[in-house]
Amino acid sequence: MDYIEKVKGKNAPENVIKTSGASLRIIDTDLNKFSPPEKILQTDKTVRRKSLVNKLNHINFKDETVCINFQHLRDKQIIAFYGTPQPCFEKYLVCLWKDQPNIKQLLAAYQFHTFIINDKQSIITVPANLRSINHKGVCFTLPEKSSQTSSRKTNRFSCDNIAVKLIQNSIIFSGLLEEFSASSLQIKIEYSPTEPFQWINLKDKVNLIVSNNTDTLYSGECTILKLTGSSKKKKAILQPTHDSIQRFNPRIYRSNRLQLTPSPDIRFKHPFTDKPVNLKVIDLSGSGLSVEDDEVSSVLLPGMVIPAMTLNFANSFNFPCKAQVVYRKAIDSANDKRVIKCGIAFLDIKSEDHIRLLSLLHQTNNKNFYICNDIDIDELWDFFFKSGFIYPKKYSFIQKNKIKIRATYKKLYNNESNIARHFTWQRKGEILGHMSMLRFYQNTWLIQHLAAIMSKDQLKVGIEILNQIGAYAYDSHRLFSSHMDYLMCYFRPENHFPNHFFGGVAKNIQDSRICSIDTLAYFHYRKSSKINQELPDNWCLNKSDFNDLSDLEKFYAHQSGGLMLEALDLIPEDTEMPDRHDLSSEYTKIKLKRERRLYSLKHDNAVKAVFMLNVSSFAVNMSDLTSSISIFVIDSENLSPEIIHTAIFLLSEKYKEKKFPVLLFPLTYADTHFLKYEKTYNLWALDMQHTDDYFKNFNYLI
Repeated sequence: MDYIEKVKGKNAPENVIKTSGASLRIIDTDLNKFSPPEKILQTDKTVRRKSLVNKLNHINFKDETVCINFQHLRDKQIIAFYGTPQPCFEKYLVCLWKDQPNIKQLLAAYQFHTFIINDKQSIITVPANLRSINHKGVCFTLPEKSSQTSSRKTNRFSCDNIAVKLIQNSIIFSGLLEEFSASSLQIKIEYSPTEPFQWINLKDKVNLIVSNNTDTLYSGECTILKLTGSSKKKKAILQPTHDSIQRFNPRIYRSNRLQLTPSPDIRFKHPFTDKPVNLKVIDLSGSGLSVEDDEVSSVLLPGMVIPAMTLNFANSFNFPCKAQVVYRKAIDSANDKRVIKCGIAFLDIKSEDHIRLLSLLHQTNNKNFYICNDIDIDELWDFFFKSGFIYPKKYSFIQKNKIKIRATYKKLYNNESNIARHFTWQRKGEILGHMSMLRFYQNTWLIQHLAAIMSKDQLKVGIEILNQIGAYAYDSHRLFSSHMDYLMCYFRPENHFPNHFFGGVAKNIQDSRICSIDTLAYFHYRKSSKINQELPDNWCLNKSDFNDLSDLEKFYAHQSGGLMLEALDLIPEDTEMPDRHDLSSEYTKIKLKRERRLYSLKHDNAVKAVFMLNVSSFAVNMSDLTSSISIFVIDSENLSPEIIHTAIFLLSEKYKEKKFPVLLFPLTYADTHFLKYEKTYNLWALDMQHTDDYFKNFNYLI
């Protein structure tokens, strides 16, 4: 320790008080930082020298500092400097200055008072004896006993100067987040001549935004508890005004929260401190979870975003996700100790991980229900025939392509993908009920293939599957990765079960902007051997543009006012008409085909009908509605069925099959123009922002 020289009173040798020329700098004259407010109860505790040495070595290990206080000889004012403790083994401690003071000025007017260790929620005050001091550091003799005082109800954590914005009455102040606790944040506000500190209204609320280079980590309304500093530098203590946020639209019908054994943990690096956090999950659903934390060490603020969180199950498997804290509330536990319960909502999670999580939760809730489990394809086909889902007329349509169909279903059911989901109700391994979903449009999932084995439990199985589908959709639709803004399905009006539930929900809601049904004519088109079929003069069939879809949107709003165009991704976005969110790449990943093309039939440049061509692998949908032409007639009076058939002929070259389905809207056109069709289909669509309306009316129909 030859770099520390002894000081004897004020007559120190000149070489001892030699300085580097740095001026005496007051780091903190506000001892309230280290003294608790009067309202907070203090608990004094004695810290023995042995424990103190261990604490100091831990501080050295973390490369942290202690606060060294000096008191003015005349007016007793306290100034403080930060020093880094060196390894300590007995009763002597050396601290090196973090910011070197002017030793000559310091010793002329001040004497050593104490040094302080900020130990999370408590302060350790050490009345040490000063042995030596110079421009490099100080040396102390440690006392036998020091005092530990509880200074805070919650820990305060240092932050690595994260950027913040304070917004008050249209004025934006920039700064850095220095410290935070679960109930307050300390901000250093940067000086700016264009936004002077005088504009800060201490009695008004501010909005705080905390962000790093890539994410907004927190935003919320805060009260200013304290503002200190000079004309060039200010520090503010802010307190969030709300213990909860409304991340999503409020819902009455919510996810089931389950308590699992063993309970999983959440793990993440805290976005403010970059320190690891590990908390035990109390309950869990497919849309979020709650955790329990000690009141003193709580680190979760309502509104705080956790960019990378992992839900870990006993170190066996885990689910990475992005999440946000949505509420924080104190609860009195059985031993009269207050604990903090925090709710966390999932913002996004990989779809394949979310499926695994939901599979676990749904199995816990209903042992017979399976989501995307491994299925023996032969057993699935046995179920389709046994349940009557594939009836003779349908089989006559698909039997010529049975090899292709089997290959398609192996790809859909035996591969993880972002486009297909299947749900089964099984008892002792036997499939008794089934439903699948297909993401066939950008933000819409098509419900299909609902069937159940004929038995006394058939209705129960069907209802349970629909219930679980609803729960799955609720948990999934808020995640961006799910692309589930809408649900849709096709069903025959005479099919009692879907007409009762899907049709009944739409009928009871009585708002086509929430849930709608549109009826379409359905017929098959067989490719003709005729040649030289052409449109009459002044008629043309070209790729649709923005104005064509705008005309369709206006027509549909007048004709129906429902959700069909949104669900089918036919709302025009901009005049450039970019790629219509082609899902072909997702289908290609499992070696399936999906293409969509839009054409407009015009007469004298006036659009008469829009044709949507869907081309997909055979029997992705068993009725082949995913490989069909959908026709939307805009001008019924000036468009003949013959011209429609000519347009279909011209577009039929896009299909390899000799025969394919055609859907036509509105149905009234087919009826008034005597256009032959085989049957009708209802297209049902639901806006997932209104799940309360769905569940309320679904439960009413059970």
